[in-house]
Amino acid sequence: ITSFFGDEAERQQVVSIKSNERSRVPFVQGVWEGLGGEQFLGRVEPFVLTLEGGATSGQHAMMHTGHEFVFCLRGSLEYKVEDQTYLLESGDSLLFAARLRHSWKNAGNVVTNALVLLCDFSEGERLTGMHLNKTQKIA
Repeated sequence: ITSFFGDEAERQQVVSIKSNERSRVPFVQGVWEGLGGEQFLGRVEPFVLTLEGGATSGQHAMMHTGHEFVFCLRGSLEYKVEDQTYLLESGDSLLFAARLRHSWKNAGNVVTNALVLLCDFSEGERLTGMHLNKTQKIA
């Protein structure tokens, strides 16, 4: 993930970011916006996904350590965890053990925004990069 943000900065115990100073990484059919996890010393990575209609996490499901929390802010988002599909609409949330195979897609035609929180993962593991690597990035 450091290829997106340049050299990795020293991690901090307290991170405050103004909305216009967020890290933003565009990818095909969407944008990832960091909410401080890329600078934080602890094991939590919050970010916002903005997804155009038809955007997906890629062909293959992902698995990693820790837990994943998803809160649909706008639009709708299908999350598949193992063999169960959950339809999240504005105001809905999903929380699961991230060791379970999971993937997502915006099956609708409108833009979707979702808050995603990755937490309690193994020390030294940075998962935002894994989630971004599942999508096709714009150079």
